[in-house]
Amino acid sequence: MMPKGLLRGLTVVDMTLNVPGPFCSTILADLGACVIKVEPPSGDPLRQSPGMWSGLNRGKRSILLDLKTLEGREVLCRLARDSDVVLEGWRPGVAARLGSDYETLTAGNPGLVYCSISGFGQNGPWRDRPAHDVNFAALAGHLSAQMQISDRPWLPPILISDLASGLYAAVAVLAAVVGRRTSGTGQYIDLSMADSTLALLSPEIGRLGTDEAGGRPNVTFIPHYGLFECSDRSWFSLGIVDEDHFWRRFCEASGLDEMAGLTFAERVERGGSLTRAVQMAFLSRTAREWEETLEAADVPAAAVTSLSDLVDSVHFRSRGMFVTIGLERFLAQPFKVSGESMGPTAGPPGPGEHTEALLTELGYDSGQIAAMIRDGAFGHVEAGAGR
Repeated sequence: MMPKGLLRGLTVVDMTLNVPGPFCSTILADLGACVIKVEPPSGDPLRQSPGMWSGLNRGKRSILLDLKTLEGREVLCRLARDSDVVLEGWRPGVAARLGSDYETLTAGNPGLVYCSISGFGQNGPWRDRPAHDVNFAALAGHLSAQMQISDRPWLPPILISDLASGLYAAVAVLAAVVGRRTSGTGQYIDLSMADSTLALLSPEIGRLGTDEAGGRPNVTFIPHYGLFECSDRSWFSLGIVDEDHFWRRFCEASGLDEMAGLTFAERVERGGSLTRAVQMAFLSRTAREWEETLEAADVPAAAVTSLSDLVDSVHFRSRGMFVTIGLERFLAQPFKVSGESMGPTAGPPGPGEHTEALLTELGYDSGQIAAMIRDGAFGHVEAGAGR
């Protein structure tokens, strides 16, 4: 079943582009909010990657506005007046120049929750610095942490900074919406992508300056926690942390009986030699054989699944994680509410697909809409406003 709409009645005006803001508003849309995506006349640049764009903008309404025109800004003010949340993702100062900043929009709607998602926040020495996902990962310590377990940093396979920022933005927005019920006023949220990326290192910050686990991040120092190659050249994950019972079961299943009685401290002390023994064990069987063996032994382990095979996963399909709308496939939210999946009910909008309908809902008549078209409210916008 599709969601009942936990956020039904909540209207979000999303002026953001690319990934962080749209990821936030996708979560809100999947939960039932009405999300109005305000795009420049040239459209969201991410439309050049149709698959990514669809996944981040399903279930939204699109309106094209040139915020460099008085008419475009007037339409935005009307949208904000009747909305609950506004998201923007420009560099500090751009929203004010476009007449779409917090002070301007809250003049007509004091209860507005306004979230600015920027690279480094609205203040600080880096506030005007340009950056993208890999730069935030570099500056916030993620790539340094990776170097502690490999000989060099590598590009993260997912846009970790972008997605973390979108998640934190969704949390902050919903907290402000709930708080408004008591205070009766809106809030201004200053969300930094660099700060969001750094926040994911919270478990590691407490270890700074200590000799805990030799300084290696999280649980990567554990010799039986990691990835191991199998005889068929497939890779397999072993996820034993400090549990002696899991270690014993693995040893019994893999022929390492002489090591089964080692305590966690003893296993860590043996470090590299124990890892090599585990590596040699995995090389004796195929990934499928290990999957059957270790699942039967109740050991936390799993073969590395390819992206193309995910859609055929019996488990994820049973959980309703894949939602098909038309010819497109989307991911649902990773939780159920009272047994119901939280996922999209509609696909992504075409560029400006709902422009005329939204203008009509705002009270503009056909003559006014025609005049705005002539005056350039939906005309060309220059590139380079920046994030």
